[in-house]
Parts: sequence; C-alpha cells; structure tokens
Amino acid sequence: MLHKSVVILPALVLTMLLPIGVQAQPHQDAPYSDEQLYAAYQAGDMQTWKEYIDHACFDSLTTQEQTRRVYYEYGYAAALLDIDKRAARPYIRQFGEHIEVLKNDLPPVLLHVYTVAFHTYDLAVYARHIKMHCDQILLHAEQAVQADSTHPLAWGIQANVHFYAPRLMGGNKQLAMREYERADSLFELHAHDHELDWTYMAQTVSLVQCYDKLGLKDKALAKARQAAARWQRFDYMKQYLQKLEKKNK
Repeated sequence: MLHKSVVILPALVLTMLLPIGVQAQPHQDAPYSDEQLYAAYQAGDMQTWKEYIDHACFDSLTTQEQTRRVYYEYGYAAALLDIDKRAARPYIRQFGEHIEVLKNDLPPVLLHVYTVAFHTYDLAVYARHIKMHCDQILLHAEQAVQADSTHPLAWGIQANVHFYAPRLMGGNKQLAMREYERADSLFELHAHDHELDWTYMAQTVSLVQCYDKLGLKDKALAKARQAAARWQRFDYMKQYLQKLEKKNK
C-alpha cells in the first residue's frame, strides 16, 4: 500500500491499519468503551472510531483520557488517509498537535512511534519537505527501540522502515522479517496485556504480509491460520487467509 508520490512512506505505518474500512452507520452513544472500539476494528467499522474521536473537545479531557484518545487517533488518521486524503488532513493535524500536548506524558517509546506515524501521514498527504520527514521517520523509529526494546510497537515500526525503505536508505526485508517476528514474540509473551489492543491484530497482519511478500508461503499460511483462529471475528484476516489458501493450492 505504498503511495507512488513519495519514497518510503505511508506503508511504514499504514500496513498496520490495513484491515480498516469506513463501513458502519453512525451510532447514537459516545464515547465508546475499548471493547466496542476493539470489536469495531475487527469488523472494519471506523465510523465508530470517528464518533468517539469527534465526541469531546480534547482540551476538556483528563491526561489519561487524552492519552487514550491519541491511541485511536493514531489508527483512525491512517485508515482515513488510505480512503480520502483530503478528509484525513484535519485528523492528521490534530494528531500531531495532540502528540505535542502529551509529549511529556506519553511513554517515550509511544512518543517516538506516534512521531513516526505523524511524519508518515503528513508526507503522504502533502508530499512536501520529503527529506525532513524521512529523516524524522528514520530517527524516531530507531529511538523507539532505544527507548524500550521490550515494546512490540517499537520493533514493529522499525520493521516497517526496513521492509518498505529502498535499499539505499537502509531497506532490508530479511532484517524486517526478524523485527516483525520479534514484535510478534513480544505480543505473544504479554498476550494477556493486549486483549483489547487493535495493534496486536494489525502487527500480525504485517508479519503475515511480510512472509507472503518474501515467498515464505508455509509461514504465511501458518501465521494467518493461527490469527484467524485466535480472532474469529477479525474479518480482514479471514479474507487474507482465504486469499493465501487460494494462491497456494
């Protein structure tokens, strides 16, 4: 899902959001619980996320509520960017503003992950200041791992950089595969902490796609089947598994 107008870009983060689509009709009650937002992600329903994000003025929220909100803005901006760049612009802008507001409150690893995401999104929309954005993407992806090498998203964002960057910019798909696997093993190790974590599902998609891209069909199928069994309501993974099985008959 690499936009042609830029070099490494939205694929660095957007592959984490591939299952998402804007499908459902508006709901009446907001904000939503993590359980509801998690279920919406599995069903590819981003209307629910939009309503949650739009529901309250950010400045009226507590720091804890703001931190939670940014976690979903991170996903929603990418999902919308892949559908409608113009509509994504205000959400990308507010995501960047909110990262700045919370820069002293977020765990450093998430600050770096979100910063990579913001520069990726902004460049995908405007295709300007390319060198600056790429430098920031590479810098903060490395700093995410340095900040917390036990956090799966740190390895996931680093893997995205190595998988999608051109070789001259440090791209290395074999290295990326090992980093995706490390992220996956960290998610597995602490699975009980990620029961309502949409990024766990998204990261698994990235690993399956990496195996598929590298021609490792047995690994891709095994991981996709495992994921489809674990998340039985995760529509995108079920569809991707069907695609893999059909391709590898």
